[in-house]
Amino acid sequence: MDIECSAMSMALLGDQIDIHCGGVDNIFPHHEAEIAQSEGVTGKKFVRYWLHCAHLLVDGQKMAKSLGNFYTVPDVLAKAYTGRELRYALLRVHYRVPLNFTWEGMNEARESLARIDEWLARLRQIAKSGNLQRPTPNPQRPTTAFEDALDDDLNISAALGFLFESIRETNRAMDQNEMDAASAPAWLDWWKRTNTVLDLEPETDVAIPHEVAQRAEEREDARREKNWKRSDELRERILALGWEVRDTKDGPKLTRGAGSA
Repeated sequence: MDIECSAMSMALLGDQIDIHCGGVDNIFPHHEAEIAQSEGVTGKKFVRYWLHCAHLLVDGQKMAKSLGNFYTVPDVLAKAYTGRELRYALLRVHYRVPLNFTWEGMNEARESLARIDEWLARLRQIAKSGNLQRPTPNPQRPTTAFEDALDDDLNISAALGFLFESIRETNRAMDQNEMDAASAPAWLDWWKRTNTVLDLEPETDVAIPHEVAQRAEEREDARREKNWKRSDELRERILALGWEVRDTKDGPKLTRGAGSA
């Protein structure tokens, strides 16, 4: 068995490694051989934690150039998806579960990030206004559920489940004017800590092109006049310009749209 991995890791990282990653297909014989070789030489435990990732699939099949389903990051960006949308699509599944990459999944990632963005905007508006909302007997506060899930073998699926459950509950509180003065800043502080792990929040706002903004204003005029046909036509024109308009409780929101997939 080739000893280059054991030799390189000991030369660069020392006799012991905290975390060793690899695909599930490397468990036997490759990683078992590494353990035998390294521990046979040093007499020490070679790796403290092994993280074996399941394979990446594309549309339910193994990714391969021969199948025509081999995508690179530039391929994804060329379809008008952003880096953070790709990041979310790739991190939302537990590392030991196969990840099935699809363009529908990329659209779902965009929708999920839009929910987070809208939630944060609402919280920041309340925190900025300083208005005292109606006090509630049991105001919801952040817990350690997100961190607890990650402590359980990096269970990102459960962690994100808690995030979106929290978004749903706090949005309901804001809808009913029951977000008290301390809750919004508490949730924003919690998100700041959480985002140091997820790194999903955009660093800067994306400038909306003038033509897109103009069409969005025309669409709002059409909606006020109950001209639904004109409204739908303008929505399609906005989509053709690479943007998507979403109608929310706080008014229409423009986000980058996906290219043809």
